[in-house]
Amino acid sequence: MSSIMMRIGVLCAVLGFGTIVLEQFDYEFRILSWASDMQPLFGIVLGLVGLALIGGSVAMNRAKSAPQPQQQAPVQPPQQPGQPG
Repeated sequence: MSSIMMRIGVLCAVLGFGTIVLEQFDYEFRILSWASDMQPLFGIVLGLVGLALIGGSVAMNRAKSAPQPQQQAPVQPPQQPGQPG
């Protein structure tokens, strides 16, 4: 799940921040041509959403890889021969 989230986040960040750069050269991504009148605000928001998805993916990966504390059974002293158990 988090790898998909990471990929979508990278795509959104590249498209979002890329539209800001391309707008300066009078180019646009075809997939975002419908949002050309909403630039640069739309590009900034899309880029920030992408960064949020990347951050969420990294946080989920860290939570999964963190060592979980194991419940240990109580330690009983070894029994000596002749003592009641």
